[in-house]
Amino acid sequence: MKPGMSRDMNPGAVERAPLALDGEPRFAWRGVMLDVARRFRPIPELERFVDLLAAHGVNVLQLHLTDDQGWRFEVRAYPRLTEIGRHRSASQLGHGQASTLDGVPHEGWYTQHELRGLVRYAAARGIRIVPEIDVPGHARAILAAYPEYGVGGAAAVAERVTEPWTRFGIDDEVLNVEESTVAFVCAVFDELCEVFDGELVGIGGDEAQKTRWRGDPRTQQLLVERGLADEEELQAWFLGRIAGHLAARGRRVIGWDEMLEGRDPAPDAVVASWRGPVGAELGARLGHEVVLCPDLWTYFDYRQSDDPAEPIPVGTVLALEDVAAFDPLPASSSTALRKRVIGLQANVWTEHLDTRDRLDYAVFPRLGAFAEIAWNGGPLDWASFAERLPGYLAWLDEQGVDYRPLDGPRAEQQRPGVPGVPRDRAARIAELERLTASLRSAPVVE
Repeated sequence: MKPGMSRDMNPGAVERAPLALDGEPRFAWRGVMLDVARRFRPIPELERFVDLLAAHGVNVLQLHLTDDQGWRFEVRAYPRLTEIGRHRSASQLGHGQASTLDGVPHEGWYTQHELRGLVRYAAARGIRIVPEIDVPGHARAILAAYPEYGVGGAAAVAERVTEPWTRFGIDDEVLNVEESTVAFVCAVFDELCEVFDGELVGIGGDEAQKTRWRGDPRTQQLLVERGLADEEELQAWFLGRIAGHLAARGRRVIGWDEMLEGRDPAPDAVVASWRGPVGAELGARLGHEVVLCPDLWTYFDYRQSDDPAEPIPVGTVLALEDVAAFDPLPASSSTALRKRVIGLQANVWTEHLDTRDRLDYAVFPRLGAFAEIAWNGGPLDWASFAERLPGYLAWLDEQGVDYRPLDGPRAEQQRPGVPGVPRDRAARIAELERLTASLRSAPVVE
């Protein structure tokens, strides 16, 4: 166990939720990732969320501070990141081809002073905050402010990217790989390290599209000059430079499992494995610590039933019963993985969670089942958990949490007429197998 990775919880004055959270926790990392890039949350809302997490025995809050749709962290050396990146003119309404734009401006950003206060607030409740700046993909908010860091020249990028993205999904904009861009990103992380005092820093690495790199002569020239085989190795080179810079500051990085594509960018990185077990197994065999956050079990923005009344249904069904059935380390898990897993994390992406009540609806009561698994291991005994549910739901009522009722959404929780894109579980599993094919064939060290 690394320094500062305590198994003990110190929730301060926060009342513990009436769940089975007794004795020694099974996992040292009991985390929740909250996306504040796509939907900005004011500090009082974040403090409320921290209180609720602490009451569930959660001890890590990963803050996803930047994405295509917004930049939320004040960088004094690059003020346009928040001057431009904090604001978009509208947001996508619904999901899929039938979605529209709502025409409502969305903006917000955190000063460094505010975030230092949040770090102290969380620490007093036994929670450490892990900040994330996502590179080299999910970069439209960066490029709206500083187009010179994009691919194809500043003029071309400025014409393509005029503001943070009003749409949701995966965009093909990506940072270029010039030394000046590496220096820019390192300077941003330097300021991040001045605000967040924890050992771990999130660098993203997920869903970075390689199309623009492949079609750009300058990028291809740099790839050859650096002796790299392909664009996957180029991303690993980029992330490795950032990780090395942070290591010189005494920090370690955590990144999504895509960072293992191409080559291993940082020997001491923590791998957040979200695309099933493949990245977790590879990361463990390469000697990395691993946080398990597979989307089929831990993505709390996914729909909660097949009921057509579910608001903006996206992803596969992840009902409360499904969360309770999560087995983090099934019998098929390797010995290496069992040794290297440090914890579990639930991820809350907020494209369609535009209000506090919508966030409550998505997270609770599923967090109750997740919290017990993170504390005790899983899967849960459903009959035993069901006996605790009435008291837990009553506690949520007392806290003013607008959770999803067990029998489905109330009328005011529904979003009639707003389209979603439900996913079939079998189709998603097949897609995950395709997405992780390169990891399956990667060399490993036993």
